[in-house]
Amino acid sequence: MKFEYISHDPDCRSLILIFAGWSTGPSLYNDVSMKGWDVAVVYDYSDLSIDLTFLNKYTTVWLFAWSLGVKVAAATLPPEKITAAYAINGTLNPVDDKEGIPLAIYNGTADNLDSRNLKKFQRRMVPDSETYKRLFDNEPSSEEIISLKNQLYAIRDIDTENRSLPWRRAYIGIEDRIFPSANMEHSWDKAGIEIVKMQAAHYIPISDIVRSTVPNCEIIAHKFCQAAGTYDNNAIAQKRIAEKLLTLLDNFSIPSDPKILEIGPGTGMFSRLYSKKIKPSEIDFVDITPLRQFGISETERYHCEDAEKWILNNHDKYDCIFSSSTIQWFANIPEFLRNCFKALRPGGIILISSFLPGNLGELDALRPSPIHYHAQEEYESWFKDIFSSVKIFSENICLEFSSTRELMMHLKHTGVGGSAPSPHVAPSSLRNLRNITYRPIYLAGLRT
Repeated sequence: MKFEYISHDPDCRSLILIFAGWSTGPSLYNDVSMKGWDVAVVYDYSDLSIDLTFLNKYTTVWLFAWSLGVKVAAATLPPEKITAAYAINGTLNPVDDKEGIPLAIYNGTADNLDSRNLKKFQRRMVPDSETYKRLFDNEPSSEEIISLKNQLYAIRDIDTENRSLPWRRAYIGIEDRIFPSANMEHSWDKAGIEIVKMQAAHYIPISDIVRSTVPNCEIIAHKFCQAAGTYDNNAIAQKRIAEKLLTLLDNFSIPSDPKILEIGPGTGMFSRLYSKKIKPSEIDFVDITPLRQFGISETERYHCEDAEKWILNNHDKYDCIFSSSTIQWFANIPEFLRNCFKALRPGGIILISSFLPGNLGELDALRPSPIHYHAQEEYESWFKDIFSSVKIFSENICLEFSSTRELMMHLKHTGVGGSAPSPHVAPSSLRNLRNITYRPIYLAGLRT
């Protein structure tokens, strides 16, 4: 296999890793980019060995595997190095009559591969002739044909058991003419992986999937900046969540004049609540949006940064770390929690709220790619592995509105626009939308 960077910053610790589809090279993925992330492509499966030491510099790796690249990634990558994995028009059993490309068709493609048949195959990958000309209209050499044929045999004959990569979602193009969509659905459904069906051919631009899944701090910050003036009057659920989160403080002994780190304070809703209960000596506020002065401590420091990256380089020690309704946007929550542990003094406490699967679930069918929420079992595992005296509970908060417009304005005025329906959704699909459900989880722990 070959490895090539599309974009690379020596100081970057987050990687978007693409396992390419068969017969494609790095040029097909040149438009994949995300600020704050390196982007790299693994391709050419004629030799299935690869030096994976490049993974060692990254704390966060999101994998996007397309077509036959799904199987190769599963057989190659160490699960402990991968933060999240997404499959695109492929399965873990790609040569299979029920879960992949039927064996006879696959073998026939490999056995009869020549320049003409390769072009026919690539034309079937894409939705139209214009896309084909843009991506594939070149003449392969005889050496390339031999290499591609050998790659098909090598992938077919992989005998390594699939490693348990953290697959989050499988995207299936219902107009795929390479992998039968019914086979893909059967395979991923059997594996218990979330499926997103798309009106798409075998080729789906990876850049579209990346933009819809990888947290984009700039977009998130923009939406919350726009809602700063209307947030407090409309954030009904968020206010209740902040009040419930505060009750967890009663389970811990807090030193007088504590030093506090708050992640994602926003308009200061939770900050004002806890300041009535404890009097901090100093506070660091970290948010991706500029903050106004809260005035709840004599020493306040404001950091307009990505908290996941900021805490990596922070060596202060805190008595308390607080975060209300923020970390669901983070790219690597367990890594963030480990860094919180390092930033706490012995005896320090962490108090966090996030959201569970089904949060704003009424909108899922109307969104092209809903945010991925971690299950309560995952949060419990992460907290109990790191902290002691762990306290956890969850609830549902259902909000009802008099009209769809009122509901949509609630999303806009609270900055939850990233959870809103796609602008391409037909108005008729929204006609009966009158309520949404928030599913918060509350977590607290002690550093011993």
